[in-house]
Amino acid sequence: MPHCTLEYSGNIIDKPEKKELLTSLNNTLANKGLFSINDIKSRIIVHDDFVMGDGDPARGFVALNLAILSGRDDEMKKMLSDLCLNFLIEHFPVSIEKLKISLTVRITEMDIFSYGRFKNY
Repeated sequence: MPHCTLEYSGNIIDKPEKKELLTSLNNTLANKGLFSINDIKSRIIVHDDFVMGDGDPARGFVALNLAILSGRDDEMKKMLSDLCLNFLIEHFPVSIEKLKISLTVRITEMDIFSYGRFKNY
């Protein structure tokens, strides 16, 4: 826990090495002491086919969804959202400068009572 899904438009100018970016995201989250590094699951989806607003090809997006187990208070969710938004700002600077870009973070909750998991570590 958590499950991190980072999505971005195919026109993003910054071309981070994906595994390095995900490792950095995992470390950023683990360093806050809220999650065990080995429980964080991260993945990237790049969208080559997308339209934003009026279809201007200079528009792009980076969206991070952080799915966590329910029960955390709004203050903690806000802190996580801010942490993740700052992470995106840090890792996509060229796209921020040169594109009409939207960076978003969404914290979603998975119901703790219906969440199932098996792990052998």
